[in-house]
Amino acid sequence: MKKKKIILAIGLLIVICITIGVSYAYWRLTLTQTGTNRVMSSCLELTLTNEENAINLQNAYPLTDEEGRQTTPYSFTVENTCDLFASYTITLEVTKESTLNSAYVASMLNTNAIQTLNELETTIVSDSNLYKEAYILGTGSLGNGDSEDYTLRLWMDEDVTLEDDSMNKTFEAKIVITYSPSTYSPIDYGFTTLHDAILANEYQVTELQTSIDKINSKQAPDFTQTAPIIEWQENSSTSSGSLSYTMPRIEDVGSGLDYAASLTTSNVRVAFATSYTFNESEGKYYLSGMIYQDPTTIDFSSQNYYICSAGTSVTSTNRLSPYNTTNCTTIYQISGYTGSASATVSGSDGTSYPATRYTFTRSRTYNQIELESDKSDKGLYAMNDADGTSYYYRGSVRNNYVQFAGFYWRIIRINGDGSIRLLYAGTTKDATGTNAQIGTSAFNTNRNLPLYVGYMYGNSAGSSLAEVNANTNNSTIKSYLDSWYSTNLSEYASYIADSGFCNDRTLSTRSNNGNGIQTNVTTYYAAYDRYYTNYSPSLICPDASNDLFTVSETDGNQALTSFFWVHILDYVSVHFPLRQLGGE
Repeated sequence: MKKKKIILAIGLLIVICITIGVSYAYWRLTLTQTGTNRVMSSCLELTLTNEENAINLQNAYPLTDEEGRQTTPYSFTVENTCDLFASYTITLEVTKESTLNSAYVASMLNTNAIQTLNELETTIVSDSNLYKEAYILGTGSLGNGDSEDYTLRLWMDEDVTLEDDSMNKTFEAKIVITYSPSTYSPIDYGFTTLHDAILANEYQVTELQTSIDKINSKQAPDFTQTAPIIEWQENSSTSSGSLSYTMPRIEDVGSGLDYAASLTTSNVRVAFATSYTFNESEGKYYLSGMIYQDPTTIDFSSQNYYICSAGTSVTSTNRLSPYNTTNCTTIYQISGYTGSASATVSGSDGTSYPATRYTFTRSRTYNQIELESDKSDKGLYAMNDADGTSYYYRGSVRNNYVQFAGFYWRIIRINGDGSIRLLYAGTTKDATGTNAQIGTSAFNTNRNLPLYVGYMYGNSAGSSLAEVNANTNNSTIKSYLDSWYSTNLSEYASYIADSGFCNDRTLSTRSNNGNGIQTNVTTYYAAYDRYYTNYSPSLICPDASNDLFTVSETDGNQALTSFFWVHILDYVSVHFPLRQLGGE
């Protein structure tokens, strides 16, 4: 059967009017789109949805690349709603009426390298009567039900000057998408290792270096934003019912009992908020105006009261540790108090301690709903690690599955040494939730000292960082993972690389920081500053000799007897890839 190629002209009209003034260029760029465009054949259907953010620049002038990156993009989604696996090409076709030189227009699709239109690869126009030139913006492939988000930014290139022939010119173009059943497979083009197949598949190329160059030239992601970028909307519903929270007994405060030593008259109370805020970018509620009060003295009908979560845990030193959570994804409005009853809480050693269970009536539940997602900031990105150039996946990626040792895994990144870093993903394809986990475990059941942030740790009575961070004792999670590895992966040890897991325990350099030994001052670690203050992640372990956990690799601490993280050696799997290349 002959392959059918169908051309979809999206009706995306781009008009640029430029008038050069004495001190600036007057530039207008308008993109318009109405409705959803759909084209069908007997075997394929490709739909564009979510077109928005028409670019409309008034009194514009040449922009730097950094300024161009900040402009509002035109966003659209390509979705395959048919059964066949399809490849597609996105082109920008310039109309014959356009008089502005394409070399003056800079473009950026998603986070790809910024290029003027004349620097892009050209292709044949769909209709020579209407268009004079066509530029390839991007390519991709989609399985049934899969979709791809795109953001397109266009602006006047910063190198355009008053001397350029750009006065009173117009630029008109339309986006055109062509697609056909996909037959691409990395193995068909001689990519015989998983390492090469992953890189080649990113842009479905025949020459590996082409894909590597494109990945390396991508714009750096905005690490202040998670990927995908999700906008959330507050949602609430009436809900009658009860909520119960177990807290330490008020009578134990000041009793002299050892397990109650840290209790105060406020922290044993269930805390209520008198107000809250909703963060639309995080989808989280933040409670404020907290009161810690005997619930029998509160008139819940006088104003609104909200609660997130509360309860009691038992520390490793067998002391009660109450908590009241002030931010979460679901909160409840409390309309009444129904009473209390005696209860108990248990420590890790099975010892029980007396507590009180408070029960309340809830009248409304508040939770978030996903309003919109931008999945365009996704795919492979390059960053150096200790062994060279590493390629890591970011965002809402669907083409990074692999099957190994009888389990499904997500490919997280290619390490600088060529090994592949995997994350367990279940025993069935596309497993979610608990089905995508090997189980649950505390990182450390002990948590009252800084040393317990260690995957392994040293002497709890130590007086120096070297003593407390010595790798002599197993954490709870290490014991759990060692057991799982022994049962499920040990026979595949010859396929697993010793690339290491970094449990970075270097201290933050902020002023008034704790010393990582005592608890009288809060200890911040360097990773906190990298990820949450400076938004500058790193793939290099700062103190590899102590914190890079390896089995025998001399660049690490050689403290392991089995592998914490699975790094498979570079090899070919008949199951690669599970998505985006036509199934298993």
